[in-house]
Amino acid sequence: MVISKQKLLHWTSGVLVALLLAGLAWPWLNWPSTSTDYLLYSQTYFSAQRTNRPVLVVVLHGDAPFNQPSYQYMLAQRVAQAVPDVVAVGLLRPGYTDPAGHHSPGRRGTATGDNYRPREVDAIAATVQALRRGYHARRVVLAGHSGGATLTGDLLGRYPALADAALLAACPCDVPAFRQHMARQHFSPMWWRPVPFLSPQEWVDQVRPGLPVRVVTGLADPIALPTYSQRYAAALRQRHVAVELVELPSQGHEIFLTPAVMVQLKGLISGLTTQ
Repeated sequence: MVISKQKLLHWTSGVLVALLLAGLAWPWLNWPSTSTDYLLYSQTYFSAQRTNRPVLVVVLHGDAPFNQPSYQYMLAQRVAQAVPDVVAVGLLRPGYTDPAGHHSPGRRGTATGDNYRPREVDAIAATVQALRRGYHARRVVLAGHSGGATLTGDLLGRYPALADAALLAACPCDVPAFRQHMARQHFSPMWWRPVPFLSPQEWVDQVRPGLPVRVVTGLADPIALPTYSQRYAAALRQRHVAVELVELPSQGHEIFLTPAVMVQLKGLISGLTTQ
């Protein structure tokens, strides 16, 4: 079949217009993808005393809208220094770059609840599974802060066998309610635009009964309101998950590196090492 020059020009122009419109629409358009054929960047810290079957602790940072996160490495290092028989890993979430220039593949998003998609959750799960195999870990503990806590909750529901315990600190566990709250706070249409996400509150029924979980919230948190953690913990309790809600008076959103969170994390790990 012979295509006339005029028809070819018309078709080419249409393709260019479509591509232009798609470019102008970014990031409002979110093309679905389920690929998990990559692993995320991480930094690993080891306890001075360690067996050949240690406990693996994986630490996830928050959305960090205005900076390049590195505090996940700091907490992982502290855990390895404080608890024996641990391999502690600070994980860099998909699409993020840390202050040293290390980068994890994937899409960072706009930090408006748009990077809690199945793709991000699956990439983290694939990395955790690879770390567990690589370090021959007998148990896995997940610890997440803010958006990292949201992803931790998503992992508990989407991959019920992935972790043996989890800590969620300052968690926006009800993502729709959190996005509405932030839209009112910032008067930004970015928070109102529809985006695909997984919300821990909606995955409660898939969390494994009996799983040890600590949900830690600052009662003065203006971002991840304490009610999100309270409702999530209550729903887990109905599911017969071994959840403890820890409420920190006068504490705000940045609680991940506080001694109170370390106490809870050490308690989770110690409970696993006696099993």
